[in-house]
Amino acid sequence: MVSWTGSAPRRARYLFPAGLPRRGEVIAGCAVAILLAHLLLAQLTLALAIVFVVIGKASRWRRGWLLVPATAGLAWTLALGPDHALAGFTTGPSSILWHLTGGHLAGEAGHPFAGFANAQGWLPRQFPLALIAGAAEAALVGWLDWLHTDEWAVPPPRPGPVAAARRALSASVIRSGTVVTRDGCALGVMPSTGATAELRWAELVLGTLVVGSRPLDVTLTGLQVVHAALRRRKPVIVLDHGDEAIARALTVVCRATGVPLQVSGLDLQRVVLERSAVLLPANDAEQAACACADLAVLAADLRRIGVDGDALVWVPRGEHVSAQALAALLRYAPEAGLSLLIGTTSPAAAAELSGLTGSTLIRRVTDWDLATSLAARTGTRLLPAPIAAALAERRPATDPGPTAPAPELIPSPVIPPRALLALNRAEFVLAVTAPRQRLVAPGELVLARLPAGPAATR
Repeated sequence: MVSWTGSAPRRARYLFPAGLPRRGEVIAGCAVAILLAHLLLAQLTLALAIVFVVIGKASRWRRGWLLVPATAGLAWTLALGPDHALAGFTTGPSSILWHLTGGHLAGEAGHPFAGFANAQGWLPRQFPLALIAGAAEAALVGWLDWLHTDEWAVPPPRPGPVAAARRALSASVIRSGTVVTRDGCALGVMPSTGATAELRWAELVLGTLVVGSRPLDVTLTGLQVVHAALRRRKPVIVLDHGDEAIARALTVVCRATGVPLQVSGLDLQRVVLERSAVLLPANDAEQAACACADLAVLAADLRRIGVDGDALVWVPRGEHVSAQALAALLRYAPEAGLSLLIGTTSPAAAAELSGLTGSTLIRRVTDWDLATSLAARTGTRLLPAPIAAALAERRPATDPGPTAPAPELIPSPVIPPRALLALNRAEFVLAVTAPRQRLVAPGELVLARLPAGPAATR
């Protein structure tokens, strides 16, 4: 499995081309004309647009938040009546234009600001339509700012109130025990949007590597996927490396989901047929090799009879199993419907296995070389050489001379290594290369509570 390369980044574009003669004077003239038009015709619209632009700049919310004031203005307009709202919006500008064209009010003539004399009376009447127009102008300013900025220089948006509410709701649902989504397993939430972050069953079939520096983080992440698989009543085969905590956790999950758990008299074909769960002994290298051989035989039998096993094989400690054996299973198991979920805290094992799985779920790592290797799994994007060097925390290369000029844009990981080193306890990055390219970065793990269920048979 190889990482993907993104398209060329968007370069800044300008409404007035950079080579336009007297470009500065043209822009200044347009700005003055727009300002005068607002002062004469849409005073409150100008004030609201400035407020909305400042809020957008300070909060870095997506421009969609401007729908809130625009919707409020539309509702206000409909409540008053469009004719009444339009009359209130044009009262002040009509008075100002009448004075400027030679009219007079209360016996005063020749005073250009006389039309603003009763502003406290007509200015508030502009609010309904000014909310709509101000939001539209702020959205236009935001779009122009985005258009005039290179893609790599655009600051990432911050989640707004809608994303925060959606995030809280999604996390609450997952915490309650809802780990099964329409297409896969709910791992947590995406803080940027509040949507559910999931690992899909179609992606699991091609193998998934869970890597991190803390064994507990790797185990809990794998257990979340096992929990979802058991709720879907998928057969689950777990390689038992002698970790009593994992055995107890699997027992609890099976009891909560009502799935029988076998620990003796193992028959993997029966596990698949009965859609149950089993702990496969793998305490040492010899037992691990036997377990992999049994799984290979199961995969061969399922392929021979043309049956999709639809089973999950969890290897909580991938570093305790031969990489060659796991590589062989990753080649042949997908054809039999056996999805391998491999966890490891070993940098060497992770580096060796990450290129063999269709997806990689990354928790916080502490090894720089491993972070660099895993960063390549997140895909690449084209960035200017100085920015790419800064993200990689290395100095830009010296100028080699006119015969070998440095490229303007060079490939750089979408998620740089230092970002993987800085993930907090709950964050993760999910990079999927097959069957379709997908990146979740960052996600926030939300552990599901295990509700009480019928007792499992042992």
